[in-house]
Amino acid sequence: MPHTSLILYPNDPDTKFDETYYLQTHMPLVDSVWKKHGMTSWAIHKHNNALDGSPSKYLITATVQWESQEATQAALKDPDSARVFQDIPNFTNKQPVTLTGDAL
Repeated sequence: MPHTSLILYPNDPDTKFDETYYLQTHMPLVDSVWKKHGMTSWAIHKHNNALDGSPSKYLITATVQWESQEATQAALKDPDSARVFQDIPNFTNKQPVTLTGDAL
């Protein structure tokens, strides 16, 4: 069954986020480490505002699709996954909130 992971980067007043580095360096790193384990796709969205027009609680969200929950777990157990997480300070000063789950 397909599995989805969400990575949400906070939109605090002091948030710094290098979108160019994220798209040109970090996401290719993600591809190189996780595709071999069953990551099937990813999508990035920028959220300046909530639906009511107020500032969004999260600035950037990444949606990562996997073949299965087992594929997600295998990718996270790969020693190279540490490189993915260690790269975060290179593009933002915030730690993301992460969620993972299956469709209802």
